[in-house]
Amino acid sequence: AVWSCLGFIPGQLDTTCHAFVGETVVLPCTSTPPGELSLSRSMLYWQIGTKQLVHFFQNGQDSLEGQDEKFHGRTSLFLDQMKHGNFSLKISNVQLWDDAEYSCIYRQTENHQTKKSTIKLNVSGK
Repeated sequence: AVWSCLGFIPGQLDTTCHAFVGETVVLPCTSTPPGELSLSRSMLYWQIGTKQLVHFFQNGQDSLEGQDEKFHGRTSLFLDQMKHGNFSLKISNVQLWDDAEYSCIYRQTENHQTKKSTIKLNVSGK
């Protein structure tokens, strides 16, 4: 099952998601207002704190060199929906150490406009 998140309103800061170990969760993040975005001139960071990179997207594609190895092969974006402002992150095979507060940071390169939202993920053992 893909678990959804409580109290999710686009652009709202504190959203909490729940998942059990081994499941798949989608951490929601959307731009407001939605519209056609230029992904070739955009950067999207998903991170924990300031140091731990969960997923990075730039110049129209994933850029995972700096990704924390704990997330290797477990994260993906909805690439077909990103240009419409859906920056949500899918994490598969959720682990107890994924329990954290995640930041979704979207930055446009030409005008340096940055949007950030915070999503808490609570992970439970089976």
